[in-house]
Amino acid sequence: MVATVVDKRSLHIESSGQLCIYCGACVGICPLNCIYLDETRITFDETTCTRCNICVKACPVGAIEIG
Repeated sequence: MVATVVDKRSLHIESSGQLCIYCGACVGICPLNCIYLDETRITFDETTCTRCNICVKACPVGAIEIG
């Protein structure tokens, strides 16, 4: 069996506006400071993000997906 290597940079990162409670946990824990929060949405700097999944694990409601 041959393992498939996925380039992490090709993975899209997004948050679910329906789940997000705008707590800022992801913003505070991101080691590269590439997550931005305002009153109505979270945005990600996908050119800086390394898809380390720290924000995914930090989100208390599971609103962030990388894939």
